[in-house]
Order: sequence, then C-alpha cells, then structure tokens
Amino acid sequence: MKILILINSLGAGGAERSMVEFAKFLHKREETTVKFLCLERRKIGLEEEVASFGIPIHYFQGAGGFKGKAGFVNNCINKENPDIIHSALTQANLVLRYVRLKNKKGKVIQSLVNTPYSLERKKDSDLPWQKFQLAKQMDVWSARLTSGIFYHAITNKVLQHYKPLFKIRNNYKIIYRGRYKNKYVEEAEKRKQFTIVNVGRQEFAKGQLDILKALDYLRSSYGFTKVNLEILGRPGQYSERLLSYIKENNLEEQVKIHGFVHDVEKRLVTSHAFVFPSYYEGLGGALIEAFSAKLPCICSNIEVLEEVVGNKKGALFSKPGDHVQLAENILRLYKDENMRKKLSNYSFKRFQEAFVMESINNQMLNMYKEVIAS
Repeated sequence: MKILILINSLGAGGAERSMVEFAKFLHKREETTVKFLCLERRKIGLEEEVASFGIPIHYFQGAGGFKGKAGFVNNCINKENPDIIHSALTQANLVLRYVRLKNKKGKVIQSLVNTPYSLERKKDSDLPWQKFQLAKQMDVWSARLTSGIFYHAITNKVLQHYKPLFKIRNNYKIIYRGRYKNKYVEEAEKRKQFTIVNVGRQEFAKGQLDILKALDYLRSSYGFTKVNLEILGRPGQYSERLLSYIKENNLEEQVKIHGFVHDVEKRLVTSHAFVFPSYYEGLGGALIEAFSAKLPCICSNIEVLEEVVGNKKGALFSKPGDHVQLAENILRLYKDENMRKKLSNYSFKRFQEAFVMESINNQMLNMYKEVIAS
C-alpha cells in the first residue's frame, strides 16, 4: 500500500503531531510505504524528527500561490501513483480537492480536525470576518463539488460540525487521535510549588489569556498567589498580548511562557493540574497528553471537550471566556487533594480506554484498507 500524506506543514500543532506518529507506524510496516507532501516549511516543528526517522518529505518550493501548490501536488501524485492520498488541515484539503477535479489517481481521505466555523470564533476581535466567511464558502463549495472524498473525523462533534456543510452522508469514519503513554508517569515527583500547565499555540482559540485573568482574579479577590502557571507551545498571534498582560499585572513570578519545547512529557508529569480553557477545538491533543500524564484537568465546557473527557464528572469545567469560574476551579483543585487524586485516576483510565496510540493507529490502517476495497 502506497500512501501520500498531504499537509500544510510539519509544524508544532496537534494535527501535525498525530499525522507524524501515524506515519511512523506506517513506515515500520513492510506492506506500506509513506511519504509526506508539505505545502510550507516551518522553523519550529517536526521536520527534523520526520527526516531522522527515514520518512521521505517533498516540499513545495515553487511560486504561484494556490495554483502552484496544486501543480506540485498533481505532479507528485502522477509520479508516485499512490493507493491513498490523505490530507489534513484546511489548506491541504482545498488544494487536493482542486487537483481532484482532473486527477483521479488513488483514493482520497481528508481528515476533519477542528470546528472552525463555530460561533465562538466571533469572540476573536482580530478575526477579519469577511475574509473568514469567504474562506468558509470556499471550503464548503469545494467539498460539495468534489466527488469521491472519504472523511475521517476526529470526534463526533467535528463530524456534526461539517456534516451539513459538506453534505456528508455515509462516506466517513470517526477515529479519535491517539497518544502514547507518558513514559515518566510512574516515576515523576511533583514540584514543591503548586503548578498548573497549559499546552497549545499562543492563539485566541486556546484561551490562555483567560488563565492569566483567572490568576489575577485570585490574587485581587482572595490574596491567593500560591499557584504557578507554565504555558508550553509555539508563539502565535496572541504572544505579545500574553506578555503584555503578564507585565502590566505583575504576574512574572507566577507565570512562565516557554514556547515550543521538546520535553512536554516531563513537564506535564511534574505539574499538579492541566488547564485547557479553549474556545473551540477539534479534539484537543494536548488534553489527551494530560490524560496520559495522569493529570487532573480543568477545561472548557464546549461539546468537543465534554466528548473527549467522556463524563461531566471526569474534569472541572468552565464556560469559555469566564475567567472567574476558571479561577474558582483552580482554587478548588488546589484546596482539595482528594479531588485531584480522583480526577487524576479518571484521566488515566479515560486515556487507556479511548486514546492509546497503538489502537488508534490500527483503526486508521483498517480505515485505509476499507477505503481501498470500496
């Protein structure tokens, strides 16, 4: 089985990490070959890791914008003659649909990994709404006009988000993203100072500014400063805003922004809790990593994260943007060690039953086989 994975880039996001881990699984199998097609290059991310593992990567290096990228993908498909072309992320999906209008080689699978047209996005003051609506219409109509696409949705909520937009019928499968068990989870020692951690790119969607507001609220309302925050993840559009808020509100001693790091697993297990106040998600790979690290979790009560947690008593929930409720949950978890233990045990059990990488990889491979046989 010959597979091409088309992706925007091998950056540091959750979708990229998931596709890389699946590609490693495929690369180790004798009956499958896998190559990446990348439309962009990123200084921060997974390029070096993929190359060192021996997986070939073809990068778009030409000019011509969208049409140039489509020509690159079309040429690669003609050269490789793959059984499966699997794309992930919106730009890659759009380019492949355009190519598919004329090039019918191989079977096409497209991963749906987020809920980008959620009404929560209107809360992002930096979002150019007219451009956003135009991009949405391009996404919707290209999907409706392109035949022969099989969709992989990473949660039921993501499927329901896209189903009416793309007019998806029976051409889909829901398979969660997976993660490997945290290899430090059995031997970790917690830090002396109570530490909460967030993992994600520094963007509006991740709600990191609300964590800062929660810490400021705890200090101003209760005089409580006995909690540290670490933010892990690549810089983004909200980086300067986060740094400014920290400085203006004298939070430097409590908050550290580390950016993209390679030791996330270690940092997770030495923390006391994971905080994930996202406005919208497709699944939230970082939340699964927290489950694998056996961390009690505080997260938004959006439907995707409720689906991932699996039980409304499996985490502490707060409304997106409600930094007061978020603050109260942080304080509650700090004070109640029994609750931390209970939620910690639930997190790890939920990871084992739904998100173990080996099981997810086999489900994905079986999906490939079913699509080829159809």
